[in-house]
Amino acid sequence: MELLLFLGYLIRYHYINNIYTKMKYNTLRALVKKELKEQLKEDYQDKFKMVGTLTTNVKERPQTEIYSDIRAIPGITVISSEEPLAYSEQDLSNFKAILSIKVDGYPFIKSGGFDRSKMLEIANQVQKVPGVKLFLVGKSDISQI
Repeated sequence: MELLLFLGYLIRYHYINNIYTKMKYNTLRALVKKELKEQLKEDYQDKFKMVGTLTTNVKERPQTEIYSDIRAIPGITVISSEEPLAYSEQDLSNFKAILSIKVDGYPFIKSGGFDRSKMLEIANQVQKVPGVKLFLVGKSDISQI
């Protein structure tokens, strides 16, 4: 009789312990899944937008050609600009515009990933376009679409 009670105790303890372990496992699993989703959300985000101040020398090269070269940079899909001052009020050797650039990260995802650091690389490529004097983009000016 004592053996039966002892076996019942062991079975009950094992059953309760098993339920507790599964609960802990499921809670941990849900937490890890949530954290991974948050991390991957930005790591594999493939569309970003950056807004920056573009200073160009329009005497050296027309603005339309500069914009065309910027659009030719891999990943850039759309650019739009807004002039803070009227064209007639600006110095043509230091022509300023607020440039908004949308980037599709697909070409970069195939070759190892795409994130905010790639956006800064693209900003550096814009800086190298002939006729561009300066392109200022802060980290806070880069956002997901």
